[in-house]
Amino acid sequence: MTIYEIYTNAINLGGYNAEEMEQKIEEMYACGKISAEERIDLLNRANENANDLDQLDIPAKLAELEARIAAVESKGVVTWVAGMSVKKGQTVLYDIDSDGVLDYVRYDGGRSYTTLRPGKIEGWVKTDADGNATHTIEKDSEGNIILVPIEAAPEQ
Repeated sequence: MTIYEIYTNAINLGGYNAEEMEQKIEEMYACGKISAEERIDLLNRANENANDLDQLDIPAKLAELEARIAAVESKGVVTWVAGMSVKKGQTVLYDIDSDGVLDYVRYDGGRSYTTLRPGKIEGWVKTDADGNATHTIEKDSEGNIILVPIEAAPEQ
């Protein structure tokens, strides 16, 4: 069995990291173990058959997410959960725009605290990571959340 056939079989089996496979193919070409035509064919096959899930380093991604969560929680920001009591001026993480990404939201309403979810009553704002209000959170006539941008004060 030739090196070309071995790599073709490995690519057909799948479960490889495309970048690592490309590097190995290039090494085989540099050592003269495959021809230029075989190199191009193998590189094309490796890219076509690569599975996106095999390209992720799951432990590294989890470590990155853990670090990001720890950084947020070190600021005293927690993820909102049903029934949670939020004090006036407290920032929590909540997916206010339903895009699958947690947003910083702060309760600045008239009550000293609320147990209602963000946006359910007036007084909630969306903020950036530094706590600067970027949007007011309002509801339309059907009760849907609307984010209204807060315009910056004009420079003098």
